[in-house]
Amino acid sequence: MITLQELERGLWMAADILRSHFSVTDYNKYLLRLLFLKYLSDVFEESYKAIEQTINDQDLEGNRLNNLGAFVPECSRWTYLQRFEHNIGYELNIASQEIERSNPHLKRIFTSIDFENKHNNFDSGEHDQVLRQLIRHLSYLNLRYSNLAESDILGKACEFLIENFAGDSGKRSGDFYTPNKIAELLVNLLGVEKGMKICDPVCGVGGFLVTSANYIKQVGLNIEDVSFYGQEKVLETWVIAKINLLLHGIFNIDIRLGDTIRNPQLLENEELILFDRVFANPPFNLKNWGEHLDSFDIYHRFRYGLPPKSHGDFAFIQHILSTLTTTGKAAIIVSHGVLFRGGQEGLIRKRILEEDVIEAVIGLASNLFYETGIPASILIFNRNKLEESKKKVLFIDASSKYQKIGNKNYLQSEDITDIVTSYQAFTDQEGYAKVASLEEIANNDYILNINRYVLPPKTENDKIDIQAEIIKLRELEAERDKAESDMNRYLSELGVKL
Repeated sequence: MITLQELERGLWMAADILRSHFSVTDYNKYLLRLLFLKYLSDVFEESYKAIEQTINDQDLEGNRLNNLGAFVPECSRWTYLQRFEHNIGYELNIASQEIERSNPHLKRIFTSIDFENKHNNFDSGEHDQVLRQLIRHLSYLNLRYSNLAESDILGKACEFLIENFAGDSGKRSGDFYTPNKIAELLVNLLGVEKGMKICDPVCGVGGFLVTSANYIKQVGLNIEDVSFYGQEKVLETWVIAKINLLLHGIFNIDIRLGDTIRNPQLLENEELILFDRVFANPPFNLKNWGEHLDSFDIYHRFRYGLPPKSHGDFAFIQHILSTLTTTGKAAIIVSHGVLFRGGQEGLIRKRILEEDVIEAVIGLASNLFYETGIPASILIFNRNKLEESKKKVLFIDASSKYQKIGNKNYLQSEDITDIVTSYQAFTDQEGYAKVASLEEIANNDYILNINRYVLPPKTENDKIDIQAEIIKLRELEAERDKAESDMNRYLSELGVKL
């Protein structure tokens, strides 16, 4: 039987075959699709080995969804593809077309790339040689159910590849990948219950949805007890998300392709679908996010105000709030600018606070994400607050919760436990957590900077006048705001568009 360690080692060797010929953005396309095809083929042949002797392919195709989830035509089967020494890219393209024709739920997963590589400056003979070498290597990996050491081994192997691709991509990975432990934190903060609809409207490779499925299994529920939804605007990332979820055995999914702000796809009767839980890591400070939509946004998502053209953060936040049920919760990763920026964003933040749907602000350590070293925060929204948390917001300073490994910081399991416990307790903890009233927040001009509410712990030898230091801080912040306002005015006078 093949273990996870053996499978990961085999897949990384497969990546090495491609790495010397392709960029990281290209070699992962080939490897993930061929891994998925090998898996489908192996499981298909195992499941229907006995039946194939008594019924024909047409009967098999008619029953493809009953047991397996996919019918694999002969020209798409791994044993068939192994025969070829030449024109392998062409044969893979045919295999892709046929498996998608037989399985509409796999549409665009395989045919979204050209295995012949016609559009790259790459010798066709050399390209064939690389594909042949890759197919031979993957042929040694027996991915039949009966040969897997654990049931979720393919899903874990897919996560392994995605995480390593993200590491290789560096800053480019930020648009599609949220580190697993951060996803685990958000899911554990909100929890998931039977019958819920879960969504990530900017789902990337599907990490939050996979983590939600893992949580469901850990609390003794079945994946089928929950519905999973997502939307992703980049085709290749959408494909990876589909493969990732399917390899994890998550079939009750609805992942749409398109821009969430400009063209929301998760609709029912021409209305936005409402969700019980939303987890999201939207792009930070997105420019030109679609600010012109306000005048004809038929879904009325921007009722708190129109975000500025230069920062789309509150566009995503308002979209998410528009998709919550009356008892729904959302956990959203945001840049710190969302907590304090003024102007139109300050007005939007004020209106959201006055509606009393912000339940917690959690500050994370710096350098936790691949795309940026700056610290981020988690905003928790709750449309059905408990009585004791109404008109209040919990602030948690979790900036010290991490372990440094190499040049990156990582959340640990004990960090997640500490943060979740503090959130659930919803009480003051000196130097770590503070429950602030909306009145106190209003007195702070609706600014949500955590250090305005969570003060450093006092010590016996502490001779610092905290109140005096706070006054100094306010003065410095006022000077900063004035300087920023002056700079924006000067740039505007020079004709620079902001």
